[in-house]
Amino acid sequence: MGEQGKEQGKARPAVQKPAWRMIWSAVIAILASGIVRAVAIYIFVTPNEFAPGGINGIAVLLEAVTHVNSGYYLIALNVPLFFVAFFLLGKSEAVISTLSMLLTSGLLIVFDYIPGFKGLAYAPEHNAILAAIAGGVLLGLALAIMLRSCGTSGGTTVLASLVNKKFRNLSVSAMTSAFDACVVVASIFVYHQGGTFTEKLDPVLLAIVSLVVTSKICDFVLQGFKVAYRFEIVTDRAEELAAEIMQKTHHGVTEVNATGMYSHEGKALLVCVIRKRQVGELQRILKNYPGTFASFSPVSEVYGKFLK
Repeated sequence: MGEQGKEQGKARPAVQKPAWRMIWSAVIAILASGIVRAVAIYIFVTPNEFAPGGINGIAVLLEAVTHVNSGYYLIALNVPLFFVAFFLLGKSEAVISTLSMLLTSGLLIVFDYIPGFKGLAYAPEHNAILAAIAGGVLLGLALAIMLRSCGTSGGTTVLASLVNKKFRNLSVSAMTSAFDACVVVASIFVYHQGGTFTEKLDPVLLAIVSLVVTSKICDFVLQGFKVAYRFEIVTDRAEELAAEIMQKTHHGVTEVNATGMYSHEGKALLVCVIRKRQVGELQRILKNYPGTFASFSPVSEVYGKFLK
């Protein structure tokens, strides 16, 4: 084999992002998540007296008890967590998540000194449910940005990871949910002291609404906007069926050789990914091919060339 053949046989190294692009992405993630989180807490969460779970929720509860800006508590809580995350989660993840939280803390403190900024707060007399939804949307967006950037949200995730090191049978996600639940339940003893049980329950319900919205928005952002459906079709008329699918849906089709384990006969397995709105059209196409078996399932995100 010549030198050229040897070179072609070598595995190509993975393409790495330039250092400046990685730094720029981290800066954007820190700024975007920090600002969005601060706005959510200051305008929607704190004025409507509910704790959204996690370190943010603990800081909000402490502000409600002591009347000291939650930004100071976020700093006090996140600094020790930084050292834990630095050795537990990795250097870059710890730095990015902590800087984002520190930016949130600083903005929460600064907002108090901006003339007229307090007037932007969404007061409870408007609609507390809408405030919980809006706060959940913004917190979910901030969480998704952090997870895309460094794979962790910091805060209670660090504590959950620490517990997981000791107790391997406890998953990080379950422990994080447990910490969030503790914060939400604690709000019963903080808000509406001397009120009825129903009034004490309001912050818990608002927090649950906020947490659900946060989770849904985070999932939606992480999964992307190219939500599609993957069809797997077993047929004896592969060429004809594939041609019609490609012509009418403008999506490619991949053929895989398969064997029916009951009849031990050779089959063709067609695989294609289409948009949600085209599911009905593909089902109509399949009706013209009796004896064809098909199944389909949702695809979270699609990479590469999806449309012609």
